[in-house]
Amino acid sequence: MVVSIFIAFIAFLTWLLTIFASKNPETVESMYSSTIYPYIAKFLSAFNGFVPISLAEILLFVLLLFLVLLLLKPKLFFNKKTQFFHFLVRTISLLYIGFYLLWGFNYYRLDYIEIANMNTEPATMQELEELTVQTIRKINLVRQGLQEDSNGVFVLKDSFGELSKKAQKAFYKEDNDLLFPINGHAKPIFLSQWMSFTGIMGIYIPYTFEPNINTDIPPQNLPSTIIHEMAHQRGFAKEEEANFIAYKVSTNHSDPIFQYSGYYLAMQYLMEEMHKLDESSYKIIYSTISDAVKRDMEYSRNYWKAKEGKAEELAHKLNDNYLKANNQTQGILSYNGVVKLLLSDFKDTSSNSN
Repeated sequence: MVVSIFIAFIAFLTWLLTIFASKNPETVESMYSSTIYPYIAKFLSAFNGFVPISLAEILLFVLLLFLVLLLLKPKLFFNKKTQFFHFLVRTISLLYIGFYLLWGFNYYRLDYIEIANMNTEPATMQELEELTVQTIRKINLVRQGLQEDSNGVFVLKDSFGELSKKAQKAFYKEDNDLLFPINGHAKPIFLSQWMSFTGIMGIYIPYTFEPNINTDIPPQNLPSTIIHEMAHQRGFAKEEEANFIAYKVSTNHSDPIFQYSGYYLAMQYLMEEMHKLDESSYKIIYSTISDAVKRDMEYSRNYWKAKEGKAEELAHKLNDNYLKANNQTQGILSYNGVVKLLLSDFKDTSSNSN
């Protein structure tokens, strides 16, 4: 009982720290995200990097097996209800403490746009159009010559392991101290086909320091998704920032497969924004997308449409609540914040070229 009370008390203190952190991003940045966390990430990720399969997925299977046995034969584990109660308190408390100390406080760090000294001036509609047109011009160009199937749809020539290694090397080549190199690799999810029914392409698990990837997703999404989850691994917890980093690292990659995936990611968000703000301009710009890219877009739409259902709705709600609980007040809408970062980067690049 004393142990349970002590652990619950530490969990309570952790909760108080999250309240403090939400109001003091500068302190979180200087005392955790840019100082302590990189050492935690480098040290712990080095261990799971030697294991080719997802440790998180194995732990999930073990947990499910435990829950089934607990429901069927509870006396195998606990003789008294009080034992179960203390076990539950300790487990939930330790998971809560571990989540924030190992990674979760990164939700409260300074915004990437600040720590990377990016342009913070409001963007104009003209700049949004210019960036969208430029992105489509680049995606059309890089799409040429990429491998296709018999239906003219893009296919990956690399295995998942090869993509993971290329993604890892990309961070080593990045001239950016914020994106420090880590030895741990991305892990493929064994139940990827089932994971697609939730609409989730990847998930970062702080307890095992693993970027876990749904390998069944449309091929143009896979390289940038790997980079996205690796960005989480490097301490960028906010979804819009991980998406922007995925775009930036992918488009800077020497491999056209990664470049295509990065531009495809940016195009999706930019076109969505154009459709929302200026439908007539959206239609004109959409007409400039190459037939090859449109075939990939159609394949993606059909793929996700076939996966729609109750599981996706539930996962959407859970993810939305999770993001709101971790300092992303817009929830799922925070994904659209990537447009702000794309425009900021566009203005920085334009001013540097002048």
